Formats: sequence, C-alpha cells, structure tokens
Amino acid sequence: MATGEERKPFVDYPEKTREYLQRIQQGEQRHAFRKGRKIAEWQAEARAALVEMTGLGRMRRDPSSFRPTVTEGKAVEIDGSYYRRLCEIETEPGLSVPFYLLVPKTTDKDLRFPLFLCPHGHDRLGLHSYAGAYRDDAHQGKIEGRQGNIGELAVRRGFVALVPATRGLAEEVLVPDPKGRHGNRPCRAQFMHCLVAGRTPMAERIWDMQCLLNWAESHPSVDRDRIVMSGNSGGGVLTAYTAAIDERIRVAIPSCSFTSMTGSQGYIFHCDCCMVPGLRNWGDWPELGGLIAPRRLLLVHGVKDGLHHRADVEIVASRVEKIFAAVGSPDHFSLRWGQEGHRFYPELMWPFITAGLSR
Repeated sequence: MATGEERKPFVDYPEKTREYLQRIQQGEQRHAFRKGRKIAEWQAEARAALVEMTGLGRMRRDPSSFRPTVTEGKAVEIDGSYYRRLCEIETEPGLSVPFYLLVPKTTDKDLRFPLFLCPHGHDRLGLHSYAGAYRDDAHQGKIEGRQGNIGELAVRRGFVALVPATRGLAEEVLVPDPKGRHGNRPCRAQFMHCLVAGRTPMAERIWDMQCLLNWAESHPSVDRDRIVMSGNSGGGVLTAYTAAIDERIRVAIPSCSFTSMTGSQGYIFHCDCCMVPGLRNWGDWPELGGLIAPRRLLLVHGVKDGLHHRADVEIVASRVEKIFAAVGSPDHFSLRWGQEGHRFYPELMWPFITAGLSR
C-alpha cells in the first residue's frame, strides 16, 4: 500500500486549475461498471462502445475488402534453442508492420506452444530490443540490464513469441514531423493525423495486433487457446486495450502502464498517442480491466517509476478487483510491485502466466 511520500499528490496544480480539470474530466461515465449489472450484458455493451470510440470500428469497415498478408523472412537459428525470423504484415493498403517471429527449436513437428504477443512502447528500436536482435553491444547491455528482451526471454521458456513494431513508436512505422509542428514527436504527429481521419493511434495499434493474432492462430507451432500479451509502458497501454477488446487473449500483463486516465489532481499520466478522446464519457481504466474479466490480468508497476503515481494506481486496481470479484474470479486479478523503475519484472510475471495457462 502507498504510504508517506507515495500518497502525496503527483502534481500540485493551482486550486482553480485543479477544480477546472476535475470538473471537465469527470465525463458522463456511460459505461462505468455499477454493482448489480449483469456482467455479460455490461461487457458486451461497453466493449462495443469502446470499439467505436477508439475508431477501431471505422477501421474494420474501411476498407472492408482488404485482407492482410504476411511475408516471412529467413529463419535464423539462435544458440541452438530457437529460430528467429524478421517478417512483415501488411495491415492496411501500402502499410507494412515488421515483426519478429521466435519459435522454439524442437524435433516434434506436432508440438504446439503457447503464444506470447509483446508490443513495445516508446523505443525506436523496440521490436529489436524485445526480440534480442541487438544493433550493437551497447544496445544489448542496455536492454538486457533491465530485462527488456521479453520476447527472447519468452521463447527460451517455451513460447512462440510475436514481437511487432508499434505504429508511431518504432522507427520502421513512424509518421514524420518534418517541420517540428508537433514537438518533433512522431507519436504526437501520428495522433494528430489519426484525429483528422476519425480514428486514434490506439485503434491502429489494436488493429495491427488483431491482424497478427488472426495470422498466428493458424501457425502450425501455435496453441491458439493459450495466448499471453504483455508490453511495457506504451506497449502495456496497448496490451490493456487489446485484451479488453479481443477475448482470445487469455493472460494480459500491462507493465508500468495501468492507471487512471488522470490523477486526483487532473494530471494526465499517459502520452498523447495513448489518448482516446471522450474516454471519460465511456468510463475509465477500471472498465478496461473489467472487460478482461474473468480472464487473467496482472498489473505490474515499479515503486521507483516516476511516470505513475502509486496511490492512483492502487485506487484503480481496487476498482478492477471489485469487478473481478463480481464476476466470481477474484484470484484471476493481481497487482504486483517491482523494486525498481519503469521496466519489465519477469520474475513477477512468469508464475502468474503459468497459473493462467494451466488447463
């Protein structure tokens, strides 16, 4: 539990500013979970509304005739333990998203492995970092020092790992900001262009993840009934939204990311590119978590993470916990704290994953 300094406000706005933000940010909360609602009915309504609010519904309808295609690269054997391929998937006309496919080496051609989908956050080399495909020794030392090679760690534990580039964050799928109009931040440029088109970066990223899942389900090495998704930071935000919408994900672990849209003072915790306009008219992050119930949801944060506020995280987690209890699966949800900062904590993840995938 948050104590002492951890309970102090994350920021200290002037009183009038704070009152203004609190007033306008309340929203209509049309799909906020309320005790007594039939869970299945609430989830169906809230999920459908979220699909439309993000702009994902628009993407599904346009262009309806398009079918994503995958181009697989050459398999490279790594350490005699797994194969790594750099592939790409065309998820929209003319837009290809690169991804690594990591498959354990085995002599049993009929063996199927659980799938580990791990989108990255604000790291231009993100897919290479997660896959353990390093540019140089400095890159390797930086990533392995904080256990950021989560896809590589997963394949070494017997998972097929899908490690995709995240739109607007990876150098391969950036929207340029040539005049610096958007603060020289490609993710913000992506957000602005999406708003013009009536969609959001979150919708584009969810779309990419679902296209990948559609393809992976038919892969001969994948057990489609055992799918895990986890990312850190912006990848964790994408994990939360995707798992809330796509029920194929059996275990979701958003790392250093799951908190309310705003804090008690009105401060916005998330990056521009993670915004869904009008979300507070829909609900908030506890509802995202509630849409995952009764599947497995583990929230992981670092006590030294300067991007999120422990007291606010715990308030949100307590609301998610109540929804899981209402569903009858309180043990399918947990909040765990690592002892460092903004990073993965695999030692907290693997036991939860093992329990969640047990038949």
